[in-house]
Amino acid sequence: KVFRGSEVILNLYSKLVLRLPGIFQFLSGSSVETNITSHIALTQDTPGDLKLVVKDCNNLLGGFSVNLRQG
Repeated sequence: KVFRGSEVILNLYSKLVLRLPGIFQFLSGSSVETNITSHIALTQDTPGDLKLVVKDCNNLLGGFSVNLRQG
């Protein structure tokens, strides 16, 4: 059973920036951006047993950039 009006939309924006040592240092400063949207609901299977459920989850890749260092 899903409670009426208990749905929440969670929107997460994240950006991952790489900082790598050694032979992969040429990729340092590269980044990936993503936007994750999820519908969350509160459900109850039995009395007193509340659960938080992720109903769906969409991921939108916002973009990426690769910065190559000289040398």
